[in-house]
Amino acid sequence: MVLDTQSLHVAAGVPASTTGHDPAKRVSGRKRGLAVDVLGLVIAVVVLAANTHDNATGTALLDRAVE
Repeated sequence: MVLDTQSLHVAAGVPASTTGHDPAKRVSGRKRGLAVDVLGLVIAVVVLAANTHDNATGTALLDRAVE
């Protein structure tokens, strides 16, 4: 299984309570995380605020993959 995250900009008008700022990528928005198998098939997807640490994103992805 491979885990990866990506920080994305959000559209204007998106509530500030669901967004954050990722200082490493210099992006204000959201962070999406994907878990895929060795064939590239998606196992789990999570979308969190961009200021969420990658460890928390990974934990959420693993919890979803176990389900």
